[in-house]
Amino acid sequence: MTPSSTRAVPAEAAHRNAATVLRTVLAHGPLPRLRIAELTGISAGTVSRLTARLAAAGQLVELPAVPGPTETGRPRVPLDLPLTGTAVAGVHIGLLRTTLGLVDLRGGVLAQLVIPRGSTDPGLVVTELADTLGDLTTSHPTRRLLGVGVSTGGWVDTEAGTVVEHGPLGWRDVPLYAELTARLDHPVRLDGLVRALALAEGWYGAGQRADSLLELFVGNVVGAAFTVARQIHHGPRSAAGGIAHLRLPGVTGAPCECGHDDCLQAALADHSILRLAVAAGLVGPDEPYEELVRRAQDGATEAAGLLRTRARWIGRAAATLLDLVNPELVVLAGGPLLTPEYLPDTRAELVRHSALGPAAAARLVPSGLGGHSLVLSSAAVFLDAWFSDPLAHAGAGGDR
Repeated sequence: MTPSSTRAVPAEAAHRNAATVLRTVLAHGPLPRLRIAELTGISAGTVSRLTARLAAAGQLVELPAVPGPTETGRPRVPLDLPLTGTAVAGVHIGLLRTTLGLVDLRGGVLAQLVIPRGSTDPGLVVTELADTLGDLTTSHPTRRLLGVGVSTGGWVDTEAGTVVEHGPLGWRDVPLYAELTARLDHPVRLDGLVRALALAEGWYGAGQRADSLLELFVGNVVGAAFTVARQIHHGPRSAAGGIAHLRLPGVTGAPCECGHDDCLQAALADHSILRLAVAAGLVGPDEPYEELVRRAQDGATEAAGLLRTRARWIGRAAATLLDLVNPELVVLAGGPLLTPEYLPDTRAELVRHSALGPAAAARLVPSGLGGHSLVLSSAAVFLDAWFSDPLAHAGAGGDR
């Protein structure tokens, strides 16, 4: 073993232990140092040194002392995350709008803004979101911005920092990370929307108690993401989860750019369903997808039938993914297909097509992220990196 490698081992251990300490405080709330040592199995001396280092960097804060376990015991000083003085920005670049907001370290959404899409030009999109984010952070002067998490649909190569393909936006090989870092003064992390959602589900949503989960997203894009122990699987060029053109025999959707009408994108995506609805005369050619949903909710039988058919097709897709990957949970994320009137159809079709049979029903759950899922999941892209290696984020700067 070389001298450099012997020095690297303690450094690597310190980074791992610091992540364990922060994750333990996140999971269990304010804790004294001794309790952190008990929960983590890290020695009390190491915990003391690490927490001092994290506190000096502003990544932990001391709360007022509390009495010890006995009358004669020494008071204990709980440590917590810096919830009141920090924030992380979450930015989602969608087809019709950019959604951005501020999130605290426990996943509480502090503010959210929506920018209607004025242009799909990447430079203009980034300029607009940077200006709006600047205004948003200025309006919260007591919050120190730790970093920015950014997500978008389609195929995002995280390592290269590029959007390889986002069909609905018309983006191909867009150097989005470079555009973002040129305009933003804070560390930036970039990833695809579905991977961002999967990360957020593990930290703050439906997957907090699951060792593994598969996120299935159906919106204007269709995609999947897989995590084990909150570790996201990217694969070469971050191409994992590209299921948009996975074909479902017997399904007939809207014509797709891939040349088929039975792929998931053609059968499930919002814009594909809208095209089918327009062709059937259920909505006008200039009406949005939300109008189809509204009419279904108001009792339009054919509109509701189209959405229910899609829900069943989603169940078939979920069955394939569940049997292939076998995660503890398949988490559904997206739009109105997850409302109570459609979810039973999805579960019934999942049971019908999965090799697990009736046991598959309990594996399928809706997203637990709530109405701020886009902001929270985008912020989770940065938060995941921050909690995974806090010592690497102790100073200014960051990486993808």
